[in-house]
Amino acid sequence: MAEAIVSIVMGRLADLLIEKPQILNEVSDEIQLAVTELMRIKTFLPDADSRIDVERICILVREVRELAYDAEHAVESFVIKASSTKKPFQWMNRVKFSGKMKDIQKKMSLLFNLFSDYNIRPISESSTSSNRGPGKLKRFYSFTTPEPEIFVGFHEDVECLVRHLVNEADDSYPLISICGMGGLGKTTLAQKIYNHSAIKTHFAGLAWVSISRKWQTDRVLQRILICLVPENKDSILNMDTDKLVEYMLQIQERKKCLIVLDDIWSTDAWDALKGAFPAGKSISKLMLTSRNAEVAEHVNLNGLIHQPECLSPEQSWELLKLKALHTGNCLDITRDVNRMEELGREMVEYCAGLPLAIVILGGILVTKPSLIEWEKVYRDSKSSLKAGKGLGEAYQREILSFLVWSYNDLPPQLKPCFLYLSKFGEDKCIKVRTLYQLWIAEGMVLSSDKRKGETMTQVAESYMGELVQRSMVQVTFNNVESSLTKFKDCSLHDLMRDMSLIQAKAEDFFEVIHFQSGNEFHLKSADSRSAYTRLVIHLDEEYSSKKANYYFSKKGNQKIYRSMLFIGDFGRRSLPRALGSHVGNFRFLKVFSVENYTKFSGASSHINFGRALGGLVYLRYLSVRGSNLLVFPSLQKLVLLQTLKFDMLNKIYVLPWLSRDVLLKLDCLRHLYLPKFQVDVMGRKSKFRFNGLSKLETLENFHTSWCEVKDLRELIHLRKLMLTVRGSFDILEEMMKNLVYIASSPSSCLRYLGVCIVDCDIELNNGLTILKQLVYAENLNLRELIIYGSIPEVGLIFPLRYVGDNNAHVSTVHIISLNLWESYLEEDPMPILEMLPMLGALRIFTHAYVGKEMVCSATGFPKLVTLILDSFPNLEKWRVEKGSMPILSWLRIERCNKLEELPEGLVFLESLEVLKIFRMSQDFNVRLIRDDGEQGPDFHKISHVPTIIIDDQEYN
Repeated sequence: MAEAIVSIVMGRLADLLIEKPQILNEVSDEIQLAVTELMRIKTFLPDADSRIDVERICILVREVRELAYDAEHAVESFVIKASSTKKPFQWMNRVKFSGKMKDIQKKMSLLFNLFSDYNIRPISESSTSSNRGPGKLKRFYSFTTPEPEIFVGFHEDVECLVRHLVNEADDSYPLISICGMGGLGKTTLAQKIYNHSAIKTHFAGLAWVSISRKWQTDRVLQRILICLVPENKDSILNMDTDKLVEYMLQIQERKKCLIVLDDIWSTDAWDALKGAFPAGKSISKLMLTSRNAEVAEHVNLNGLIHQPECLSPEQSWELLKLKALHTGNCLDITRDVNRMEELGREMVEYCAGLPLAIVILGGILVTKPSLIEWEKVYRDSKSSLKAGKGLGEAYQREILSFLVWSYNDLPPQLKPCFLYLSKFGEDKCIKVRTLYQLWIAEGMVLSSDKRKGETMTQVAESYMGELVQRSMVQVTFNNVESSLTKFKDCSLHDLMRDMSLIQAKAEDFFEVIHFQSGNEFHLKSADSRSAYTRLVIHLDEEYSSKKANYYFSKKGNQKIYRSMLFIGDFGRRSLPRALGSHVGNFRFLKVFSVENYTKFSGASSHINFGRALGGLVYLRYLSVRGSNLLVFPSLQKLVLLQTLKFDMLNKIYVLPWLSRDVLLKLDCLRHLYLPKFQVDVMGRKSKFRFNGLSKLETLENFHTSWCEVKDLRELIHLRKLMLTVRGSFDILEEMMKNLVYIASSPSSCLRYLGVCIVDCDIELNNGLTILKQLVYAENLNLRELIIYGSIPEVGLIFPLRYVGDNNAHVSTVHIISLNLWESYLEEDPMPILEMLPMLGALRIFTHAYVGKEMVCSATGFPKLVTLILDSFPNLEKWRVEKGSMPILSWLRIERCNKLEELPEGLVFLESLEVLKIFRMSQDFNVRLIRDDGEQGPDFHKISHVPTIIIDDQEYN
């Protein structure tokens, strides 16, 4: 890890020399000397890291890490002081800086002496794997498409268990348990069953929740119910335990459900939950996974307990081959495949048929292009994982050792990125875009790994791709072609997370603090020996505010905390009051995240802790998203900020001079998330200015009412822009001119544009021309469009062209989401809108269409997933032809009071999962469900839909 830290600091110092040339010009030689010496130190670290179990070398490595951080801190301090100090005092800043750098140079000299004393050799003399050498990360993984799914050995298990679950005979099992050791593939098997087509057809409701070692009864029941009845989420979150149990029982009796409790560890967990499940026969069923068969027996002796067998030698080799030798990788085609198979078959013997161990081994081998490297892995694996005779606790310890070996094989820059994942809760899905921003803010993503034209976010995604390739991280993919990242979420297998936590603790990577209610003050890893560390704070719903306030008010500066993340469960929460006035105790933070906290404990409204926040001048990442914590006017002091998320809950009042200046000094910003519809600039002639923020890649919630439109043209490196245009046609015209300027720039990389147009008189002047230009300009990449107000007929906005002998309609528009409000369209918009090839969500509200008939034709809406029809005052007939909307899954019809009946064509919408009908005429509803609760004459049109809601009443 020390090698990674030194690489991070070297990269950060090199970046600062480029980013701040005017400020650092006079001290650049001293900084460059420090970089050169760090580069020399780095050559000794692979050998030192390999002997980290020797206490004196462990201490030495820790001193290397802290010295590197000292150098980074000294340079950043100089930049911050130089940015705020007047010229006559700059010489004092330089003198102090020179003194610090001389001290650092002396300590570096002592380190080299210790390397010699401890016989630690530089890399040129040490044997090391190809991935451990200095230089750029060698990328093995291409993630343009998801890796083919690998599933070996359990196909018969899946079919057998599915048959048991859909069996409704008297001898059917109400409960199925899948039990076995960690890494056996229990969750993978359960997921295959859960996603099986027969299961989706048979059960009207599906719910999956992970229990794990830490669980809260209310939270588990809430998650289950939100899966089963998502439309009632708000009321579910406000229910107490008794109400949750009562509602759970009602749903399971009324609706045929399959509920999966994944990774349930103890009988105590079941005892706390069992009241929410029917004790006798029920139309619903339950499936659980556990490492402990005693848990399954305790839950229900009459249930079916399935214990998957380990893979056979042949299956083990098949799994390793699919992972390590699949087609499309970038390995050497001249290698000796026969010899590799011989080695591979021997190595999988050490894995004893355990799928997790095999895919981890495959993840290592897939990055080894040559037979020589396979032979080295073969030798290393023999010592890291001895041939497993049994699969008990001893073997589980060996698996953990094997996972540590896979961690040690990582390239240096990937190690801190991997350990960072264990900061988040068990079984948590982590949003990768946020994770990338955190990695970058911590300096973990090296600019030296950038390829031509890449952003740091793309480099971060390449890091994630490598971790995925090695099967160390599990991911879900974005299903939208225009997404800026291919990955959507990530998570860790519980065994992998266990290993990550062990390594993080051993390397003083972060501290975890739980302010739990009760007598015990629970600090994990709080005795960190390192002066530099990261802080993760867990605030459960009923945390002890007294203990938390004491901690924050008394915490001194004996440690330099690099980051502070507040992590809690979903729902609105409060922060310890002392944090508001004592956040300055953590003045060296680079990352500070307090998302979804609406108040301080004991305070009923928002509190301004902006003045104290202004002392955190080293911040690179600040998020108060979803909170009502005031951060003005201190933002302008945070000159190193790279990511700023202040899309908050409360309305922000900004003085005129603050609105002009508050962002201008933040010239390092890459990602900016402004408040949405909640800024009141006191003095309308003054707006937020963006000139000078040329490095911005993401800008969301840009609103023309409080943001200066003309500054858009300076943001030539934007990749994602979400903006709202409100007011006159002139503002729309000015916005379009600036967007065209951005798109026409040689350096333009705008890939995702979302535009909301409010009251801009599109039908007047040249509005239609501008709107068409916005829609059809390929280099603008318009993906989301929202229009409030009347518009011309959609055929004028989205004209089609004809190709081929059969004059097929073709549209080149790539909009994925379209919302229309109060458009007053007289012609049916569907024949045009259904030809938009990428449209995935269509929401039409409040007099958007005032005609009487609407038709969705057989080939229309090929990618539509979500459709909302709300307040069509004159609509009488709607026809849906067979083949239309083939993947529609969510449909809402509301306040279309003259619509006589649902279209017969809904019977063809086999993918439809949720149908919501609100505030329709009584005659319309009776055709579906009669007053006595019996099915009406039209119910057959929607009988295949799992979830049907009519005016808040659910039917199946």
